[in-house]
Amino acid sequence: MRIAIGQIMHETNTMFGPPTPVEEFQRQGWDTGTEIFDEDTGVRSYLGGMIDAGERHNVEIVPTFSANAHPSGTIERAAFDTMLNNLLDGIRNAGEIDAVCVSLHGAGSAEGIDDIEGTILQAIREQIGPDKPLIATLDLHCHSTDLMIENATALLTVHEYPHVDSYERGYEAIELAVRTITGTVNPVMHLTRLPMAIAPITSFHGPARKVNERCWEWEEKGLLDVTFVHGYPHTDVPIISASVIAVADGDPEFAKQASEDVANMIWEMREEFRTELPQPAAAITDALTHEGQPVVIAEVSDNPGGGSPGSGTHLLRAMIEANLENAAFGFVYDPETAEQAHDAGVGATIEVSIGGKIDPDHLGEALKAKAYVKAVTDGRYITTSPMGQGGQRDLGKMARLVVGGVDVLVGSESHQTIDTGPFLLHGISVERYKVVGLKSQNHFRAGYEPIAAKIIRTDPPGWTTSNLKQLNYQRISRPIWPLDEGVERG
Repeated sequence: MRIAIGQIMHETNTMFGPPTPVEEFQRQGWDTGTEIFDEDTGVRSYLGGMIDAGERHNVEIVPTFSANAHPSGTIERAAFDTMLNNLLDGIRNAGEIDAVCVSLHGAGSAEGIDDIEGTILQAIREQIGPDKPLIATLDLHCHSTDLMIENATALLTVHEYPHVDSYERGYEAIELAVRTITGTVNPVMHLTRLPMAIAPITSFHGPARKVNERCWEWEEKGLLDVTFVHGYPHTDVPIISASVIAVADGDPEFAKQASEDVANMIWEMREEFRTELPQPAAAITDALTHEGQPVVIAEVSDNPGGGSPGSGTHLLRAMIEANLENAAFGFVYDPETAEQAHDAGVGATIEVSIGGKIDPDHLGEALKAKAYVKAVTDGRYITTSPMGQGGQRDLGKMARLVVGGVDVLVGSESHQTIDTGPFLLHGISVERYKVVGLKSQNHFRAGYEPIAAKIIRTDPPGWTTSNLKQLNYQRISRPIWPLDEGVERG
């Protein structure tokens, strides 16, 4: 049995940033053929799960093409066409195959194409024919569309946020493909979309946990998979929505029952998903009243994991103005300051202008200060978080600067902080600090909840704010909760 695997992964924020060219994918994640094995074997990723499942079930995994870039602006059309053609060529050149499993995001948009995943699945389906299993793994911050449902045999979306189950979803994709090839199961899907735009919310606890538990109850009744799809609100395309995807074994009515039941639950409890978060000064005051440490403050509104640049200064400025003495911030995207620190060298004291170089009117002006250069590194480390564990991270040239009583990390790649790696790389043990600031929505929880005395999320102005009414939507389908009043499910 031979199964082809591949990946085109991008979470597209159409509201901010220049178009994303092919060079960004080539620079960040571009693998052909067996290079995929080199990159993902032993890594807790979607493709890592597929590779391990192939070995476990004695399936020949045929790697085709993989492209991946951090969340950013709309993909240039030429870049998307190149990636799609590479993936299709890889599948075409794979020889005789029994199925295709692909890792997609679900919230990718290119110039002229709002739904690149539906387009990818349609193109693969046209190439391999109507009968071969085509299974896709997806991020739960995806746009679930009819085009995706029509062309895939099954869509397997992660259940958890942080996405600590990406590996498991990849593994299950291969297992489901094997069962489909052998005739053991016949996957059928039902999609229920809701007029809701949900600000990012963790599944570890709270309302999303309740919904996941209902999904798992349906799976215990015999469904192959039932997933609460949160959707991706930090973009402006008509297909934004929360949804539920249910996969049954040959029984479309069973899938519909499950999907509608979970969707009804989400709609009825929608007010529990409304998010109101404190501003930085209030978050710091709250942190200082807590006896334990570290207290982690996440600046959700400037999250590179959602397409914001990570160069904002709102939380960092508040930490310094609060005269904190035992605090660390990791990290601000600022290649210029990182380069300045490298040039000056460890032990130097330099005049810096941290952040504020991208959209300062919105994300905060540069923080001008005198800083001591404590450490400089190449920004490379291995992920320890359950999300992507074992994967290589490259944050470019980095520096640890001491500004007042705050240790400030600056880096040269726009990336959210998901584990303690960036701090450890610069000699910082976060457990020894009272307050630790970082930029992330919820992915940081996988690495920090086990060690944090308390977690606080703060929401100053930014492109990934949880206050969705602050975003200037132009194209999304209206009415939609929570932007509009009196929204009916229909």
